[in-house]
Amino acid sequence: MGTLGAMPIPLNAGAVALAAILLATPAMAQPARSLSQCLNKAQELPDFAFEEARLWEKEGGGGDARLCQAMALLFRADYAAAAERLEALLPTLTLPKATMAGLWARAALANVQAKRPERAEAAYAQAILLTPSDPDLLIDRAILRAGQQRFWEAVADLDRAVALAPRRAEAYVLRAAARRQLAQDGTAADDLARALEIDPGNVDALLARGNLRAARGDHGGAREDWLKVRQLAGDAAQGRDAAANMAALDALEKDARGR
Repeated sequence: MGTLGAMPIPLNAGAVALAAILLATPAMAQPARSLSQCLNKAQELPDFAFEEARLWEKEGGGGDARLCQAMALLFRADYAAAAERLEALLPTLTLPKATMAGLWARAALANVQAKRPERAEAAYAQAILLTPSDPDLLIDRAILRAGQQRFWEAVADLDRAVALAPRRAEAYVLRAAARRQLAQDGTAADDLARALEIDPGNVDALLARGNLRAARGDHGGAREDWLKVRQLAGDAAQGRDAAANMAALDALEKDARGR
């Protein structure tokens, strides 16, 4: 039966959110163009915005023009190039800490998408250094570390995230998944109980608790959780996983009865 995997990070959604922050940040004055105009265009027409930003840079657009190029590459899912441009540009910029941290986080996620985890780790370190009290950054880095089988480090990040945001059910679910990989089923169960106390309909928590119950031999409890996931998630990934787990459990029980 499957175990709860790492939650996907919507990179483009994150880039959109960051663009909104940048649009509210005063840009370096330019006579004919602005960062806000360029970023707006990058969201809608990234290829066109990239070329326009290159021309703007030649006209003296400086850091704003280069930042818009990087964001346009991000919006068109050219992750490796976007990350490289951000990594080169960010040390030269002077922007509010939260904005800089968000940009480093985009560089990290772009590197994740480009399958360059070491560079992603370095970018996350920069982001967290700037805003150490941001639980989202810690959760994102924990997902990266878990994907590299670095479960102790993932738990450490999630411990910090939970301390900062004690009502984030997602953090408890992710920590439970990491703890299960470390054979810490007791504390994993505690995390799932806390997640479901905060959010009783959290399908990831229910699916994970069903998996844990099945592993402990509590087939009835597992089936109860998986049935609820099926009701809540339908044909989403969690619902399909729950259905597959129930089918596997049915086959296991049938085989046991036939012996």
